[in-house]
Parts: sequence; C-alpha cells; structure tokens
Amino acid sequence: MNALHAEILLVAAMIGLYLYDSARLLHSNEGVLAATLGGRWSLHFGAEHYTLRGKEPFVPNPLLPHRPVFPLRWKQQVLAALPAAQRWTPPPFGPYKVLAPFVWLMALALFGLIPAGLFSRYGNLAIAAGILLFYATALLALAYVWFKRSALKLTGRQVGALAFESLTCPPFALNLVRHISWHAAPSEELISAGRRLLRKDDWTATLPAVIKRVDNAIEWESEGTPRALALTEYQALLNSELVSDS
Repeated sequence: MNALHAEILLVAAMIGLYLYDSARLLHSNEGVLAATLGGRWSLHFGAEHYTLRGKEPFVPNPLLPHRPVFPLRWKQQVLAALPAAQRWTPPPFGPYKVLAPFVWLMALALFGLIPAGLFSRYGNLAIAAGILLFYATALLALAYVWFKRSALKLTGRQVGALAFESLTCPPFALNLVRHISWHAAPSEELISAGRRLLRKDDWTATLPAVIKRVDNAIEWESEGTPRALALTEYQALLNSELVSDS
C-alpha cells in the first residue's frame, strides 16, 4: 500500500510540476494571444477574481502544450491606428509545427509509459522505455531549437536555460513551445493585435470579456480623473464596436 501511495504521489508530482511551469502571473493590463498551428488565434486574460502577489494567474489549456502563447500589454484607451510597419508580425509557425510531435512524444513518455510501468505488469521495462523515449526526444528537440535559435529569436544563453530546465525537470520540457513563444515579446498593443489577428466571429465573442475588464478598471478609478475619462471613452468605443458586429 505504501509503495502504491508513493507511485501515485510521483505521478501527481509530475502533473503538478507541469501545471506549475505552465502558469504565468499577469498584470491587470496584460493578456495572452494563443494560436493553433493552423493560424487561428484566441485572446485570454488571467483570473478575474483571484490575484497572487497583485497579479492574475493564467494557465493555458493543459491539454494543448504544443500551442504557442504570446504575452502582450494593452493600454485600455483609444489609440490611433498603427502604421503597417509598426504592427507585430507573428513568427513563422514552421518551427513550432516541427516541435509539436516532440512535445507529444515527451508527454507520452512521462504520462503514458512511466505510469504504465508503475501501475501495470510491464513494470521496469515500461519505465525504462519511458525514460529512454523522453531523453532521446528532449535532446533532439533541444538540438533543433539550437539550430533554429535565430528564427525563434532566442539567444544561446536562453537555449541553454531551456536545455537545463528540460533535462533536469522533465515535466518542464512539455512547456518547451510555450517557453519559446513567451520570449517573443510582441511590441504591439494587445487589443489592436487581437482585433487584427482573430477571426471576426472569434473577436466578436471575445469583446464582452474585454469590455468587462475595462468596466473593472473604471471601478478602481476615482471619478473624473483623466484615466477614468479615458477608460470611459474606451468603453464606449468597444461597446459600439460590439453592437455593430452583432
């Protein structure tokens, strides 16, 4: 019974470490653009009613570790349209598509083969196969990242940090794509980029959440301040956009 408890705790610890490494703390003026490898975008915010150290926890879909996520800031005010030259150009998804099978093979090793060895008659053979599959896949993925570091806009030091984390704490390796995309640091404002990149129906479905965030910001401001007036103007603009799109 004690051995079984230890095995359950081991699997739970791997899941916990994976989720812990997935999570990010966002400022109230930050959001995340996530993308499918087919190029469909979605916009997300941190937890609305819970903060940690003054920031909002955000956990991307734990069942989709192969999808890149990009953090952006938003100004919560009416902005002039950006010239095309100043708009953020998302990175090519080619490298991310190559990395996706590696991520899923590592997930199979950690959450398929190793638990099969712990809880079935396959025992040490399945565990050894899981360890071998994980490290072989991780090394190949990291080698690919090293050779593609320019395209992925990573420095040698950043690749080294990714390699150290991935090899010393295997559950962290499942977030390899997310770690890479998080370094992209888009310069465009969040709502501007979201309005441009999301499909029209997706943007219309996201607008109420954006407006709710502005409502919350207005509640925190003293009435009549320049920021409160700017937020109110921004709220009116977004509401009119929602009505016109409905």
